[in-house]
Amino acid sequence: MTDSKPNIMPDGDLEQKLRGAYDLMDPTPEQEAHMLEALLAAQRDQAESAPEPAKDAPAGSDPADAGSAPGANAPGTPQPNRAKIVKPWRIALPLAACLIVGAIAVGAGAFSPMSASAPTANITEQASSSSADVLGDETSTKGEMTTMAQTEAAEVEDEALGLAPDGGLSFNDAGDTGAIAPTQMPDDFNTEEYNAVEERGFVSTKTSPLSTVSADVDTASYCNLRRMINDGHSLDEVPDGAVRIEEMLNYFDYDYPAPTGDDKFSISAQAGACPWNKDTQLLVMGFASAPESAAASKGSNLVFLVDVSGSMDSPDKLELLQDSFATLLENLDGNDRVSIVTYANGEDIVLEGATGDDKAAITRAIYKLRADGSTNGEAGLKQAYEVAQRNFIDGGVNRIIMASDGDLNVGMSSESELYSFVDEQRKTGIYLSVLGFGTGNYKDNKMETLADHGNGSYHYIDCIDEANRVLTKNLAANLVPFADDVKIQVEFNPAQVKGYRLIGYDNRTLANEDFRNDEVDAGDVGPNAQFTVAYEVVLADSPFEIADTELKYGENAPAYDNASGDWLTCTMRYHVFDGDEMREQQKSVDASAVAQDPSADWKFAASVIEFGMTARDSKYAGTSSVESALDLLQGDLPDERRGFRELVEKAARD
Repeated sequence: MTDSKPNIMPDGDLEQKLRGAYDLMDPTPEQEAHMLEALLAAQRDQAESAPEPAKDAPAGSDPADAGSAPGANAPGTPQPNRAKIVKPWRIALPLAACLIVGAIAVGAGAFSPMSASAPTANITEQASSSSADVLGDETSTKGEMTTMAQTEAAEVEDEALGLAPDGGLSFNDAGDTGAIAPTQMPDDFNTEEYNAVEERGFVSTKTSPLSTVSADVDTASYCNLRRMINDGHSLDEVPDGAVRIEEMLNYFDYDYPAPTGDDKFSISAQAGACPWNKDTQLLVMGFASAPESAAASKGSNLVFLVDVSGSMDSPDKLELLQDSFATLLENLDGNDRVSIVTYANGEDIVLEGATGDDKAAITRAIYKLRADGSTNGEAGLKQAYEVAQRNFIDGGVNRIIMASDGDLNVGMSSESELYSFVDEQRKTGIYLSVLGFGTGNYKDNKMETLADHGNGSYHYIDCIDEANRVLTKNLAANLVPFADDVKIQVEFNPAQVKGYRLIGYDNRTLANEDFRNDEVDAGDVGPNAQFTVAYEVVLADSPFEIADTELKYGENAPAYDNASGDWLTCTMRYHVFDGDEMREQQKSVDASAVAQDPSADWKFAASVIEFGMTARDSKYAGTSSVESALDLLQGDLPDERRGFRELVEKAARD
């Protein structure tokens, strides 16, 4: 957008005042439709009369790209879709502002709704000339505001219609609108908060044969890391706590088999020579859930819990959040209920119990949200749970979707307080999922705590494409309940395995004794979902040394004797959502899982692990590097994996 606007007041202040003026007008849907029709007609006329691009411009170039922030079209950057839902206030508001300013200038003190047939350009000219006639030669602030409003009107119309600043259409080769330059982050991450994670090292099978973890289907870490790299930060600048390798692994789809028989999950395993340590094996275990859940057919009770505090007032926060929620509406119908609760200084119920097919009312409520004030997350959470309880659907989907930058600063704000509150609310049968937005003051630690203990998943939204992925493509896996308290316990055979190291899941490990303690919370997994657990395994004949402890009263009794060829037995335990029983499944893994030329899935997982260890400067990274991670990404790759390769390439250049 042009930088030629008069510097009367900060853009954010002007926008708030204009939005307020528009809200006071409170136009009917018919008036909004008339305004939009007139503006679109005028814009089409403008587009048709726009000058042709320079003949010497490079093929496929976009004038709007000139001067954009570094990384705007960097390889691996998800391209935000500017051809999004048109918000009537963003089209009509600047034009209305022109009329309001003109009315003030002539002392009219009133505003009349415009005629649908009035040409947009003529209306703005009339407003400007009316001001000039009354003010004469005075160069007043009102006159400057009129000029500014005219400029804002043209720019906002251009943006909504996908136009470049010079009036020309801005499209990429795929036909989508051009990318918006990413918001630039501060020089450091001092105001962002991440949990300190202590990486788990190798343990002796002789003294510790059991490894117990909670399932995890979160993906936030990968998208957050992608945001940092695409905003120009090197891996050295990335906080170690921001890199959770299990979330990087679980972002991607793999060719895991579907469950068979009565099993709710499939368990698969493959091993191969570890790329970064010649003395170990890399074991990749895949878990996939059945594709359907009974809850989906009974309808959804969704409560959007939206942070509208002042810290959310930026395009990569509230505006992106609004567009993100709008993508979800396409999948709702009359069986679904939608409520919107907001929180800032206090809390407010913006919408309650609207049916999913009333998309106009839901969309209007979403796009009328404004950001201002402090962040009372406590009030918002309590109100959201109350609203969800009032609209509860027995046997259906009952879920709060919290959207925030995590900067909670009023009421309960510590991780321990948040943990205690949402942990207690789990008993209501209402799930809490979390969507993270924004940069600079992002509080990843609080967002992760809320999702992990609220029976939900945690995702970071860095662009509209990611919103579509989370809320449309993977809607069922992310929002529909399927299995609760999913735990994994791997028992290694000391006769075959000397030691092992769990990769990732550093803050998801459980005490071995809690595997069958059903009072202990664990991860929740939706239908048609996947997650991956990887181990670096030291076989009995490996020269790799494992620290051991001599036991005075004898060894821990292994499950297998020396005659067994099993490396390990993996046991899953989970609670089925539509039943009362706890289930267990088992799979044994032996040397037959080793592949001399592992599958494409294994190689890709190994690359993700190498890149993650390099990004967090892991002490167990061995020979890992960005270059060796790239070596594992050869040949044709699906879209999302190709995006990962481009991201790794960008990290290598930086």
